[in-house]
Amino acid sequence: MSKGYIICVDDEVSVLETLAEQLLARFGESHIIETASSAEEALSLIDEIIGSNDIVELIVSDQVMPGMKGDRFLEQVHQRLPDAIKILLTGQAGLDSAIYAINNGGLSRYVEKPWNIEELSKDIKDLLDKFRQNLENQHLIQALNRRIQELEANQT
Repeated sequence: MSKGYIICVDDEVSVLETLAEQLLARFGESHIIETASSAEEALSLIDEIIGSNDIVELIVSDQVMPGMKGDRFLEQVHQRLPDAIKILLTGQAGLDSAIYAINNGGLSRYVEKPWNIEELSKDIKDLLDKFRQNLENQHLIQALNRRIQELEANQT
């Protein structure tokens, strides 16, 4: 399977760099790690990745950013990529933001800053394994459906 994308979104450069470095160390062999300093920049990046027929598997977003907030950003992501894993990573968001992201953005996890990289890595690994298994299942179902259509066409 080709490398999927993990996108980290945070307006604080030091936080973004730290998160990207930590994820690269743990998932860099199987994933491409990209960063964006705003929701708007991340949406453009996501559209570019989708346009090249690559797969965005995971988005980790801060809540409090200038412009579009994280919960609204994840809602936009969910419209483009309903199956992608979405994590809201924040130190200032309230429960309302998490609830909104769950209800409208398909939020997979809510993680408070400062995060524990071991716990976050374990959660991400579990979520990525599930994502890839679901993708594999979808491909198998498509192949089975094509075979059924072939068999039905040969019977007529």
